[in-house]
Amino acid sequence: MKNTLLILFLLLFTHSINAQNLPIPQNIGTHHPRVFGKNMSLNQVKALVQQEPWAQAIITKTQSNLVPYLDHFKTDQSWLVSRLQMNWKTKANQVYIKGGTYDHTEGEAPVPTVKFPGTRNHATDYLTPKIEDIMPYMDDPKGLYLQHRDRPTQWEWTGISKSGKIVENINRQIIGIAKDAAFMYWYTGEPVYGDLAYSIMNTYLEGIYYLKEPIDLSHGHHQTLVGYTSFEVIQEHILNDITQGYDFLHNYIEKQHPEKLDLYAQTFQKWADLIIKNGVSFNNWNLLEAAHISHIALVLENNVAYKNGKGAQYYLDQIMNQTSTRQWSMNKLIDYGYDKKTGIWNESPGYAMNVLSDFIAFAEFYDHNFDIDLLKEIPVLKQAVKSSTQYLLPNRYMVCFGDGHYNKLRTEPILYLIKNAQKYGKKEDEVFFTSMYKTIYSDNTTLTKYEGRSIQDLFAEQPLVFDPNSKAGKLSDYTSPLFYAPNTSWLVQRQGEGESALMVSQIGSLGNHMHSNGIAMELYGKGLPLAPEMGHGSSYFSIEYAEYYTQFPAHNTVIVNGKSKYPEMKSNHAFSLNASYPKSGEKQEAIGLTFSDVSFREPETESNQRRVMGIVKNGENEGYYIDIFRSTQSLGNNIKNEYFYHNLGQSLDLYATDGTPLPLSTTTKLAFGDGDLMAYDYMWDKKSIETSQHFKGKFTLKLKDKIVNMNLWMQGQADREIFSVLSPKSTALSHGLVPDEIANSPIPTLVVRQNGEAWKRPFVAIYEPSLNHTSAIQSVNYFGKDAFVGIHVSQKPSQEDYIFSTLSSDEKVTYKHLGFTGTYGVISEKSNDFNLFIGHGKYISNGKYSITLDTTACAATLKSENGTLFFSSESTSTITIAIKEQVKRAVMTDMNGRKYLGVVDAKSKTIKFKLPSMTNQTLKLSLN
Repeated sequence: MKNTLLILFLLLFTHSINAQNLPIPQNIGTHHPRVFGKNMSLNQVKALVQQEPWAQAIITKTQSNLVPYLDHFKTDQSWLVSRLQMNWKTKANQVYIKGGTYDHTEGEAPVPTVKFPGTRNHATDYLTPKIEDIMPYMDDPKGLYLQHRDRPTQWEWTGISKSGKIVENINRQIIGIAKDAAFMYWYTGEPVYGDLAYSIMNTYLEGIYYLKEPIDLSHGHHQTLVGYTSFEVIQEHILNDITQGYDFLHNYIEKQHPEKLDLYAQTFQKWADLIIKNGVSFNNWNLLEAAHISHIALVLENNVAYKNGKGAQYYLDQIMNQTSTRQWSMNKLIDYGYDKKTGIWNESPGYAMNVLSDFIAFAEFYDHNFDIDLLKEIPVLKQAVKSSTQYLLPNRYMVCFGDGHYNKLRTEPILYLIKNAQKYGKKEDEVFFTSMYKTIYSDNTTLTKYEGRSIQDLFAEQPLVFDPNSKAGKLSDYTSPLFYAPNTSWLVQRQGEGESALMVSQIGSLGNHMHSNGIAMELYGKGLPLAPEMGHGSSYFSIEYAEYYTQFPAHNTVIVNGKSKYPEMKSNHAFSLNASYPKSGEKQEAIGLTFSDVSFREPETESNQRRVMGIVKNGENEGYYIDIFRSTQSLGNNIKNEYFYHNLGQSLDLYATDGTPLPLSTTTKLAFGDGDLMAYDYMWDKKSIETSQHFKGKFTLKLKDKIVNMNLWMQGQADREIFSVLSPKSTALSHGLVPDEIANSPIPTLVVRQNGEAWKRPFVAIYEPSLNHTSAIQSVNYFGKDAFVGIHVSQKPSQEDYIFSTLSSDEKVTYKHLGFTGTYGVISEKSNDFNLFIGHGKYISNGKYSITLDTTACAATLKSENGTLFFSSESTSTITIAIKEQVKRAVMTDMNGRKYLGVVDAKSKTIKFKLPSMTNQTLKLSLN
């Protein structure tokens, strides 16, 4: 019996393991070419060329580009191949590097081997020469014969280690020509194309076959990254052209040089094995490596064709289901990187979108080649495509944090989900994603005409045709007022649509390609990320990346004692979400209010930080941000806390509350010389004033068609100094979001230094985006005491907002006729209308109406607009109404017809209504 149970358990366990594996095609056939899909028919391509001008244009262009190389080949078959960057004379087979720099070669192979590039970084003082200018068979101890960027008319010898990626660039150009020639051989059958392609492909593939894995003399991290032709296995992009060219040339090789097929197979196998061995497993590298390996898998035969069993299925299984140190299976990578609930990947947005596009590309690759629906096998991918809209600013550019840029959302994932839905009969998905596409890309809503540009496009499937019944919607249909992704420590708040919308993005440092930034934020206004992120500088390898762009002073955050810092890139420093409203991902009715309360332990100085942020949107065009930042060193060693705020513009003007300009003076403070971070020295034009007074300011951004301002008000505190400085440009603005002159301009920056702690004396700011020097805010005053923050904002016309923020949800505070218990609340009054909003708390009152929550602190709102009451509460609650006249019976009726009887207390002249939790209910009040 025990043995039977054991066998049954093992069978079930084995099935469970197998059930987790992604499907692998059992037979990929024996035909070539197949790199662009299973149905690569010569007759179909020729028919397409006859029917479609764009297809004929591809053939004509490819032929035309090959003419000069064919002419050379007919008179000198070595002309083009001799331009390959090979170890022609030494035939060295062992490359040595030192970190990211080429060092030397040793050993000797039977044939010339492929030369290794100069550096991991692409930067070099030399130009990649035209093919006709390359010295034939260039292999000299002096290095490469090149043109200096500053002296292009002169040629000189330079060491390989100073040539950047020129070696790779040249070889990719030549292999690209060979690929085109191989295609034309397949298309036309003319031997000269095959001869030209083979001369290059054979030389290069043999040159890889005899290479050994490069050795890092520094015995460092680079040893785990290096490939045969690049410092990073993910940069082995030449494989794309090599595999295409080999695939189109396969029949030529089979007829003319069949003895080479085994050598080529072993070359591809060792190349794939090294890519599996090296690299990075837990981020986008894993997928980039997998893409290279899949190219190899498609041109290899079935496993049974090789003694070692390493054919197409073997390598597809390696990337889909097997896990090694630096190459994880797809499911393990998905489990590690994706939050199953939110569908957000744990890297900065641009990299997250690249990963999503790569995953979707694999799904499309599988679908196109094997008719296997990976979206069915990996359901989180559909959620990830849905959630990708949460990255969008109201102007439909993506937010930016970490090593990112302000860019458009990539189209490929959405388009494939539409195609997949059409193929597999998922009508609901087709409607949803078609509408989503048309909403995001409102300027490109039809794809009825397909026109290819490359050889690959000749083998594409039928063009996608949208369902004409699917219409564009509003962006808010695909985003939410608040969204929190814990696996990347990122939270956004939104209100409104388009240029008049408000949006705040808050960023911690959790995941890959992140910066050392504490609790950072970016603010949107009037169509732009006015308080932007700064990007990664000129490159990851630059000194400004290490010293400035990844550091606290480049972000909108608070720095403790001038020293706040922790590891960037792969970072593990998230903020904690204390409370927020509304709940993440919920589609709440627009009440014009959102908020978040997050905490962070700054590790370098062992400091506690807490940032409360909110949006108040009172109309279609009006609205402002609230920012309350508390910071203190945990052991009381508070030398200073500095609040940094960067905003696009040509100027920053600072004023006293009466409008008098603040008399700032030139200063040398904010400097590395004072013991602060090196990043402080990247700021210039520093001016400051010591003042404890409240102040206000205005950033001005002059564009061709308008002036965009960010108006600000900040509460004063004792022992403060206010700075106006210029900071380096935001390198995140390089993709057309703003004019080049703005993208390349320095960033006006406000720095507020609080000598001592900033916990009981927090930084309290109001920010209002506006146009053309206008403002809907008439005044900002403050009524808090100690750690209690109270802000009174008067707006045109006659709206009064009172903001309450405390440190404890049990803290009771009052101001005039107003009362509040909780950590964040807003009371708005306008004529007879009002809004009582508990973001996180237990009680709120405007003197006539009050809400008392019956459970622990949570959110609730009671709004009166034109005599109609609107109510939401996350818990059971009591609404109390003060009355003047005598009332015998009081009833509240919700929009579903449910009635709630009020308890009248004649002595206190109040009516109390006990209500259940509810969302966005209209309440009708009846008194008699």
